[in-house]
Amino acid sequence: MIQLLKFVYAMILFISIVFLIRTQLSDIYEECETDDYCPKYRDLLYVFKCIDKRCELVEAHA
Repeated sequence: MIQLLKFVYAMILFISIVFLIRTQLSDIYEECETDDYCPKYRDLLYVFKCIDKRCELVEAHA
């Protein structure tokens, strides 16, 4: 019985963490019309681009 309760607790914890991560990431990949709608990411290697009306993190071209 204790093992079952531990399993259920672990599954609830895991599902909660996955749900929180998904909701946080969905805020980043928001809908856009152009690249100007996307968040500004200050990194030399990656930038946000509007691809298929979604902001996606892609490699920056030098």
